[in-house]
Amino acid sequence: MAVPTQGTTFEVAEIYPVGEEGNTDAAIDLRQGVVFFQYFEDLMSPVITAKMGVTASGSGVYHTLPIRGGEEVKLHFTSPWELHNEESPGLLELTMYVNKISNYESEKQKESFVLELVSKEGIVNLNKRVIKKYKATKISDIIKDFLKLVECEYEDENIETTQNTYNFIGNMRKPFTLAPTLSSRAIPEGANSASAGFFLWQTKTGMKFKSIETIIKNKKENTVHTYKYSRINKGGEDPEDTYNNILQYTIAMNNNVMGAQSEGSYSTYRIYWNPYTFKFTEPSVSVFKPEGQESLGSDESPITEEAKPENIPSPEMAHRIVTGVYSVGCLEEKVDEAVVGAAATTVNMDNIEDVSQSISRYASLFTQVITLTVAMNVELEAGDIIKLVFPKVSEEDDVDHAQSGLYIIKELSHFISGNKSYSALKVIRDTSGD
Repeated sequence: MAVPTQGTTFEVAEIYPVGEEGNTDAAIDLRQGVVFFQYFEDLMSPVITAKMGVTASGSGVYHTLPIRGGEEVKLHFTSPWELHNEESPGLLELTMYVNKISNYESEKQKESFVLELVSKEGIVNLNKRVIKKYKATKISDIIKDFLKLVECEYEDENIETTQNTYNFIGNMRKPFTLAPTLSSRAIPEGANSASAGFFLWQTKTGMKFKSIETIIKNKKENTVHTYKYSRINKGGEDPEDTYNNILQYTIAMNNNVMGAQSEGSYSTYRIYWNPYTFKFTEPSVSVFKPEGQESLGSDESPITEEAKPENIPSPEMAHRIVTGVYSVGCLEEKVDEAVVGAAATTVNMDNIEDVSQSISRYASLFTQVITLTVAMNVELEAGDIIKLVFPKVSEEDDVDHAQSGLYIIKELSHFISGNKSYSALKVIRDTSGD
């Protein structure tokens, strides 16, 4: 398939000395020296990263600039898909920073090395610590505060509001170290009792904080592209069709019954101890079974009879036991007789509301995992939903409705080298069927 894997053109590939950011007179043009470029996004990463192989002739650039880490790199390129599709320019423009230099080699009049790049937020995060106390603050507002701390600009519509609040102290930890814990406990506004679980991640268009429930609920609006797999290689006969093809794919996982049981995807039994009342969680609310969750598929592969939590005999009750100690009254400014009956006995955040829910939600989302390669398309982002269409083994024109359907892009990588370029994706979903 020669058409979708043709080369990509770099419009800009410049590196600036530390302290000379934006000074075009000090910039060095790397366009002629780029050997390969690979860009990464991940639904579970608050920073974007990249690798760029460089070869320089003459006096070189490694010692001339010099490159020692922290240099700003500006990149701008156009992929074959954007050149083909005039209605969708989708140019990829990035400003990243050198994290480290590896694989340096030098010969007479020639040197080569790899620049490992990261977004600014990844570097700034390691300079910051969360020292504040947040009192009954919405988790989404705490996340916004973290983003300001790492000097990250964001669009308000990309930060979803949470309905639950949290009494919380940063304890001098890094913002992006704390963010995953808070994200897992966040519940979207107006959600049901089975929908805890958010992602905080960065894409080429900025930082995003969204719940799993919302990403899936808005699947029709969020579906950005449709790819199909064909065993017939049409070559360059139909460029439009070729650009929408899955070049190759692997089903990395299609359900893991024992894994889902062990993780608590189907059911959990919650036991929490209140140090003020010396009581444990009431058995009537201890068992959690996910109900009413949004799904990407049609659930053509329900839980096998042997794994159903209804078949677990008493007193086991559930596949996984979750335990903990309630945080009671420990973050109040003052505890005396006037507040002993109220603030001193308040649970800072009830684990019953979110812990088992997020365990189930995250685990179910990885029920099906597929890795695939498609023609390079820089419009795709981690967190997008794409539709995949696979044929049945028996007939090319007959769709496999169990494997086909909507998937979330969990990981994304754009690769450019010489006269070829493509996008590699890892996609996930919670249920089978389209």
